Amino acid sequence: MGNYPKAIAIGFGIVGVGYALMITTRLSPELKKQYEIVKADQVRRQAFSDVLKQAAADPEPMWIKKKTPPTPPKDQ
Repeated sequence: MGNYPKAIAIGFGIVGVGYALMITTRLSPELKKQYEIVKADQVRRQAFSDVLKQAAADPEPMWIKKKTPPTPPKDQ
């Protein structure tokens, strides 16, 4: 029974040190900008991958498909 309080104290200590490090080490604006660029690129690549998967699942080639004209916006 004596090991539980010690383990809990060590656990809280590890979490506390991690939280203190997170608070004291902030990202610079340049790194935040790079992160946002990488994140946007990942979203763009995922969207492109989704389009490719959808095209691969369709048995009819894209160049044979007939394009439907866009519908004009409805006036309200």
